[in-house]
Amino acid sequence: MLTSFPAKVLLLGEYTILNGSKALALPYKSLMGEWSFEDDHSSYRESSRRSLLEFIQKSKAQSIDLSKMKSDYDQGLWFKSTIPQGFGLGSSGAVIAAIFERYGAPSDKLLSNKEGLARLEDFFHGSSSGLDPLVSYIQKPLLIHNFNQVEVLAERPNLKGFFLLNTGKPRQTGPLVNIYREKMKDPEFNQSCANILSTEVNFAIESVLGNRSENLSHHLWHISKFQWDFFPEMIPTKERALWTRGLESGDYILKLCGAGGGGFILGHSLKYDIHQMRELLNTHELREL
Repeated sequence: MLTSFPAKVLLLGEYTILNGSKALALPYKSLMGEWSFEDDHSSYRESSRRSLLEFIQKSKAQSIDLSKMKSDYDQGLWFKSTIPQGFGLGSSGAVIAAIFERYGAPSDKLLSNKEGLARLEDFFHGSSSGLDPLVSYIQKPLLIHNFNQVEVLAERPNLKGFFLLNTGKPRQTGPLVNIYREKMKDPEFNQSCANILSTEVNFAIESVLGNRSENLSHHLWHISKFQWDFFPEMIPTKERALWTRGLESGDYILKLCGAGGGGFILGHSLKYDIHQMRELLNTHELREL
């Protein structure tokens, strides 16, 4: 039985997965969540218990043993987590994975579990692919060919040079995805995403999985530049100077991590290690992947 559930990082494929590109997601075990009956009188505990009670009262998921969940809730159950909410690291996905594992009926089929997790996460997000909780549930990297074809990778890819930059600003995914969908109504933007950005994303994923660092840097630069040119709403104002500095100097590259708009930004550098990057970008917290 799983006892803790990690955060997730969508390394590549943010937004373009909606256009049919591949995506690469992996568990981030430096941040975890787990069930607790501990009464620590924290505001986080109270917030967690409110969400769980709302889920119990409003969820129509027939695959979940809600009576058992309510019994545990009455005994003081809450989800104790170090995953920050609204930062793009799958905080709700970890909760859903934990509910599914403890109160659900997991299958031995990957896509069946993905569909079950998606139905549960709909409660939090309105509409979910199920990918975030699936990463947290199986705790292995996923290569997403499309929403109906998901491959579990046997080994964690080499993530040398990657880091997370904390903007310190939470955000909501829904409004940002809606902005993207509106942009997609523009034929020129749609074609650019399909022909340029999605292609670079697929090449970048191939470079990560093939451990081709130089090729990866090339493709990440083009992804970063495309996002700078076409996704200005998704790049927080405070980080814009750092973004252009990376593009111009080549010392590092920044790209969106998930929806953008705040939370964490994904960074990559072959020139500097994480300690040097912390000195270079000393206005922000950096986390190694």
